[in-house]
Amino acid sequence: MMKVLHLAAGNRWTGAAAPAFAEVVALREAGVDAHYAYVGGYKLQAKIGHLDFAHPLIRKAQHPMAFLQSAKAVERLVDHHRFDVVHAHLTYDHWLGRLSVRDRKTRLARTFHARRVLRSDPFTKSLVSRSAAVFVINDAFRSAEPLRDRAPLFTPPPLDTRQFVPEGPDVREKYGIDIETPLLLMIGKLSAGRGFEEGLQTFARVRADVPAAKLMIIGHGEHRPALEQLAKELAIEPHVIWAGYHEDDLAEHYRAADVLLFTARGSDEGHRAVLEALGCGVVPMTFPLEGMTALLGELGPLLIATHPTPESLAATVSERLGDDLAALRRRSWEKAQEFSYAAAAKRLIGSYESILW
Repeated sequence: MMKVLHLAAGNRWTGAAAPAFAEVVALREAGVDAHYAYVGGYKLQAKIGHLDFAHPLIRKAQHPMAFLQSAKAVERLVDHHRFDVVHAHLTYDHWLGRLSVRDRKTRLARTFHARRVLRSDPFTKSLVSRSAAVFVINDAFRSAEPLRDRAPLFTPPPLDTRQFVPEGPDVREKYGIDIETPLLLMIGKLSAGRGFEEGLQTFARVRADVPAAKLMIIGHGEHRPALEQLAKELAIEPHVIWAGYHEDDLAEHYRAADVLLFTARGSDEGHRAVLEALGCGVVPMTFPLEGMTALLGELGPLLIATHPTPESLAATVSERLGDDLAALRRRSWEKAQEFSYAAAAKRLIGSYESILW
């Protein structure tokens, strides 16, 4: 049986942590002895700490002594389980993996989750050159200068097609939203630069064409007061629902919506929310962001705005709301099946096998 360890130095269910953990679960369901190492002592440990394949052994602090202690802990885990592959997700993990992999039979792999870490400095080049396999969570990264000669494999975030499904309860009644009301949705951390200003501006323009529409925003963060003020200035405040942060009932919130507005990349640039929306039969309409065409495929021309502006996205939304939305929702769900756990595991296993045998 193949044995794989994924390293993700995260402490929250955000960024690289969620897709990395999903890959581990996908591999385990496919018969691989896959494990997950992460930063202990935070909310993430409370969520997954009961699992025998999840190891909270990366230290909270990231000073040199803590790094050496974490590397030693990873090395002991690798030696104990005799992993075939150590798969890192962040640069910190990559260094941990490089130090802990001493047996030539164990292969080191890396997924790049953000454009900002695709640097051409000697340290990055050294890590890439010592890695047997390279993956990217965003298809656009494959042509980045540090990676293009390594033929990186595109591995989008795995989608739990049992949780994110069109069938099931939704939260419309909870928020007093009539079944006939067109509902748009945004999700993410409420921080500056995360596209919420553009989303509110888009919604204000959509309401000019669809006066009954409402917008639900899922997430929390320090930028909410500024966004609430912008909603007032745009005269859309009564039509915006601030739903707060949701995790366990997230699918119920997606299912309440007709359209997901997606206007900016997150800390992890795999655009996971787009896939979750697709799985729930919700139509994502987006700015022309890097990697979006690879996710939406033939739906891209219908759902990706021509320009990264509220005016362009609002025109796309208004036009699609006037189409056969039920048919578009069905096509969205069909597209989501390409990102299932089974599909993700098949991609990863094929790549691992190519570097092991």
